[in-house]
Amino acid sequence: MNRKFKNLLLLGIFLVIMFATTFTGAFGHKYEWPQMDKEDAMFHGLIFDEPSNVSNLMVTRSIENDPHSPMVRYDVEFTYEGNNSNMRLLGVPIRHVFFPKGVAVHRSNATLKGEYDKLNQHLFEKLKTRDLLNKQGISSLKASSQIRIPLTNEVSEYAFSVYEEPLPMYSRNYEKLADLSVFVTNARMDRFTDNNLVNKESKVKAQTKSDIQAGFYENYLERIHEKKINSIALRKNIFTAVFIVSLLAALVLIVLDKDKLFTLAMVLIMLMIPSFYPVMDVGVSTQAMLLLYPVLAFVAAVFTKLMAYDRIKIGTKDLKQSLGFTIIFFIVNVLLFILPRAF
Repeated sequence: MNRKFKNLLLLGIFLVIMFATTFTGAFGHKYEWPQMDKEDAMFHGLIFDEPSNVSNLMVTRSIENDPHSPMVRYDVEFTYEGNNSNMRLLGVPIRHVFFPKGVAVHRSNATLKGEYDKLNQHLFEKLKTRDLLNKQGISSLKASSQIRIPLTNEVSEYAFSVYEEPLPMYSRNYEKLADLSVFVTNARMDRFTDNNLVNKESKVKAQTKSDIQAGFYENYLERIHEKKINSIALRKNIFTAVFIVSLLAALVLIVLDKDKLFTLAMVLIMLMIPSFYPVMDVGVSTQAMLLLYPVLAFVAAVFTKLMAYDRIKIGTKDLKQSLGFTIIFFIVNVLLFILPRAF
């Protein structure tokens, strides 16, 4: 067999082996992005049984910064005239809601039905944070409600405040990258105002947008720490560059077919191991870094030893040298990739 062809085949087999490992349980988005509970991904808002009976609906949204996590505050006002009906609060209020005198409140858990699938599809097409949400297992928001409020002619003017938690998005080390809150209502919105969405000293940027879709008024708020997100993107770009350069350089060394260059080819192929998985956008477990990475490094070392021969053969000396290179790889891997995960 032609040696260049054999060596290209060995490199191809190694790449296939790395790709095949991505289908094991040691890899996946859950190791890079904390997976959120889908039950926590909810719309905020007001849903009326008789939205045509509602007028002068005005909402002011603001952020109250808590030492542990921010809260979204909605100050709501509206007039109700017509037959008795009901209103539901979407989401889970985290503080007591004080309604006007004479208003009865009923605890009633429900997941509302309607055009929420269309609303979600339209919403996720516009969100800047949709990729973060998808990586953390969220592809839609639920129209869940725990509070039902009867509306009557006896109380025509309603004014109250609701506090709810935004939906947070984190990096692997639970550093907050962004949060999202989406207010929806099926009544005509007369005025929606935002106030104090971010602190002046904060590096978080707020983006808001309002729209009408599938019979709902929607207004979403994304608060994004762009510097942190950009640093993650930069990290991936660096890994991508390392992988591409290492692969191209290894191909050049194989084409040159010089025995003295195969040690360098070994180093280049080993560099592909930690850079391959970020390129594939696949998270890696710590166990995989401790166990599978060294195995792949040993395979890379053995393959490059085979590249120096015209025929596929391996000796005891080659195996010992490959083990030595693997130990060096393991030490570097621990220092650069495993220890930083502990801090």
